[in-house]
Amino acid sequence: MTIVRRKSMDDSQHVPKISLHELRVEIKKEYTNVALDPNKGYHFHTGRRLAGILGYDEALYAGVPEANIASFAGTGNPFALGPINPGETVVDIGSGAGFDSLIASRLVGPAGRVIGFDMTEEM
Repeated sequence: MTIVRRKSMDDSQHVPKISLHELRVEIKKEYTNVALDPNKGYHFHTGRRLAGILGYDEALYAGVPEANIASFAGTGNPFALGPINPGETVVDIGSGAGFDSLIASRLVGPAGRVIGFDMTEEM
């Protein structure tokens, strides 16, 4: 008989203490790297692969510049929540490379507007 023991929370590796400021700096560095070198390979999915994992319909982002697609590092698919209609205003907090903002701008059309902001200037 083989017995397999699972590690308990107490057996986990020590996580170093880091200040909120240091954490923000490191996050900004990582997303700056994604913006400048999206094909490098990261510990998280990016680009078209991520869009597929999150359930984006390719037709939704047809026409979005390849650089914006490649640098996409989102955490969800806001378009799965329901339709965005012409004339609406969309606010994209943490807009990153602008992937979702560019899609939304096409959906709201010239009568609507999209406001996107991100903490990482390079994005």
